[in-house]
Amino acid sequence: RGSHAFKALAAGADLVAFGRPVIYGLALGGAEGVQSVFEQIDHELEIIMQLAGTKTIADVKHAPLTHFNYAD
Repeated sequence: RGSHAFKALAAGADLVAFGRPVIYGLALGGAEGVQSVFEQIDHELEIIMQLAGTKTIADVKHAPLTHFNYAD
């Protein structure tokens, strides 16, 4: 998911890997399925970046992360 990639990058990750979605895409649609998975992740990440006000991956690395504890 694009939101997971955003959170990982904002937390300082230099690399984000996607295993299960890519395997599912490959199993269900071959190379086109994998391409579709990456297009979906890219689209989700693009939306999250817009909502966060970031334009580049470098901006994401400086985006503030906030944790809300809804249990209280």
